[in-house]
Parts: sequence; C-alpha cells; structure tokens
Amino acid sequence: MEELWLKFIDPDGESRRVHVTGERFVVGRHTDCDLCIPDGKLSREHIEIERIGYNFIVSDLGSSNGTTLNGTPLSGRVALSSGDSLRLGGNIEMAVEIAAETVNAAPAVEENGNAQAALASPATPAVQQPAAEEDGGFPMSLFLIAPVLGLIVIVLVGGSIYMFSSGKRPDPVDNNDVVYKTDDDDPPVNKKSKNTDDSGPDSPSNQTSSPNTSSTPDIPPLPSPSNTGAAGKSEVDGAAFLRLIALNDPKAFLTGEQAKLVNDKIKQINSSALADNINAARKSSADIKSLAAQKSLKPQFLAAAAITKLGSSRGDVLQTARSMAETFEKLRTPVGNEFASDALLMIAAYDQGAGGDFLKMRNMLQDIATKYPESSRAIRSIWFLHQNNKITDAEYDFALSFLAVGTVMQNLKDFGVNTEALTF
Repeated sequence: MEELWLKFIDPDGESRRVHVTGERFVVGRHTDCDLCIPDGKLSREHIEIERIGYNFIVSDLGSSNGTTLNGTPLSGRVALSSGDSLRLGGNIEMAVEIAAETVNAAPAVEENGNAQAALASPATPAVQQPAAEEDGGFPMSLFLIAPVLGLIVIVLVGGSIYMFSSGKRPDPVDNNDVVYKTDDDDPPVNKKSKNTDDSGPDSPSNQTSSPNTSSTPDIPPLPSPSNTGAAGKSEVDGAAFLRLIALNDPKAFLTGEQAKLVNDKIKQINSSALADNINAARKSSADIKSLAAQKSLKPQFLAAAAITKLGSSRGDVLQTARSMAETFEKLRTPVGNEFASDALLMIAAYDQGAGGDFLKMRNMLQDIATKYPESSRAIRSIWFLHQNNKITDAEYDFALSFLAVGTVMQNLKDFGVNTEALTF
C-alpha cells in the first residue's frame, strides 16, 4: 500500500510535510479541515483528496481562487502522481510525494534517510541453524521451509501477472468520472470510454455537456436559457460575456433572475452613444488589447469598463481605458480576475481603488467569510454583497451597468445597436 505526503511552505514561512490519512482528506483555511492553512486566498474547504484503492484522487471544492495541477486549472477529479505540483488559491504550492508504506516488521527509516542501526544491532540474538542429518541425508529444515517458499513464489508470480495485465495500478471501482494523466507532458484525460452505454440520468446522453476527452479542452456550450424573449437573450449573451472577461471561467453563467436585472439595465442604455463608443473602441482595438495584456486583464473586460465609464457621453475609449488600467492592475492581486464573479468585484471596487484603497474589498470579503454560512464562492459575488448591504448602490449599479454593456456587445443587432461588432 502506498502513502501520500504533501510538502509545502506555510504562510509563516515554515517548511511542512504532512501525511494524508483516511479515505477523505480536506485542505482549506477552516479549522475543521484535516489540514488547516490560514491563508486568505484559500477557501474554507479548498480541495479534497480521496483514497480509492491504490489511487489518490484530488478535486477542487468550488474554491473562489481555484486550484492548479502542474500549472493547469484543476477541473473534475484527477488522479495524483508522485512529483505532481498543486497550487491552491494562487498562493500555496504543494509538492506531491507518493511512496510505498514502510514495512512494519522493521524499524522505520527517519526522514533524513539514515539507515537503521537496529538491523545490525549486536544485541539481536542470532538464529541457530538446525544441524544437518548425519549419513548424508537432507536437512530437516528443508522439509519445513519448502512449503513456505513455494507459497511465496505463487503469490509473487500471481501478483506480477495481475499487475502487468491491469496496468501500473488497479483501476478504482465505480469511479468512471476520475481523470488520469496519460503522460507528464499531456493534459489530463477522462478515463471513461466515449462509447459507454449508460441509461441513467447522469449518462452522457442525458447531460447538457459531456466530459471533454480531447487533448485541448473546449469551452462547454452555454446552458439553455431559463427565460424567453429579451431576458433569455440577456441570459445567454451575458454568460458569453462573463466567460470572456475572466482568465479561466469557462462555465460562468447568469441565473434567470440575474438575467432579468441585466435586461432591465439594458433598457436604460443610450444605444446611440453606445454604438459610437463601440465604434471608437473597435478603431483602437489593437491598442486596447496590448494595454490589457500588459496589465494581465482581458481586452473585453477593459473595453467594456471604459465604455461603461463613459456612459451616455461619447468619448475617447482608449484614453478612458488607459486611465482605468492601472487601478485595475492594483485591484487584480487582492481581488482577482480568474473567475467572472471576481472580475465583477473588481468593477464594483473601482472607485475604492481610484481613491487609493485597494484592499477594502478584499478585507471585507475575508471578514464576512467567517460570519456567513454560505460558501466563499457564493459570498464573492456582487449579487450576494448587494443583497446583504456590503457594497453601495453606486458600486452595484456600476457593476450591473458594466455587465449590461458587455451583454449587448455580444449580439449588437439583437439589442438594437447599429454598429459593427467589437472583436479582439
């Protein structure tokens, strides 16, 4: 049986090596976790590691700042290998070490690798060998040892045949959604066959999107809107915009109720001014894209922010984007923009940052995370914060207007805006 260890540097700068025990091992910042790491970028329950047979399966528990495995965002459930690198919340990097369990019959080797002196201790009594029979007969010990040796040979041969016929490790039972890495340089692939014929509600034929098994992950299709008419368009186009402004959030979506709020805000937009500003942004799209890359922002995010700031007035979108970019760059580290909900939080916090307070939003999020039962992902949204009076009406309205502008930009004709699309 193999054992799993996690090696990392904790927030105090101390080097730690933690043994993963039990069938389920949770890592997070909450004190109830099996491994508690008090880091603000970690969610209360960030990842879990399950032991299934000979495999260790890791999955993200819906954390706000995400998890990467060997530099790739962790999605679904993936089997760990020795030498893997996990990065939690962008801050805590863990080295994965999987080694065979120490045999209990001998004293354990210390972590510094020194050999056990106990094995060569003179105090260990020598085992007396039975004397051979006289008259040239076979030693009696041979008749005692032979059956044991035969049993050992049978076990070793049978085990080797089984292991080589079934791969390096036995597959976990009833674990078809686990992803296994095929090679160190290849992305994870799903172990479940594409031709599996399931008939239950969770079968591929009954899901809106099936697990991706190609080497290059595709963005999953947008969900069918829960609304009809204009609100339905806002739900689909709003989700498309959210996926464009986040660094890594291919499953971002709007609920039906959120789409209605966005659609109501769209009705308040001056379509003529919006058309002129989008046209100005399109003429400067190369400069906006370059500026966004310098600040680790998405160009769609920066362009929509500048257009939203101009509002019903017509202006220089590129110059407005330049005036906002530095503030967003300084907000990006404490607030984040990996997920669409975080990008909306940056928009809501723009005036705070423009006033020189770049940590106000982050500190508020950390404070309420310890006071509300909801998950950190639910808390980190403009919807939750506005509902609980944690952001001002002006901050919420700016974020909602930004989302409305971005939604319209995805399908201008459907929303009555007469200009060409802005693309990057």
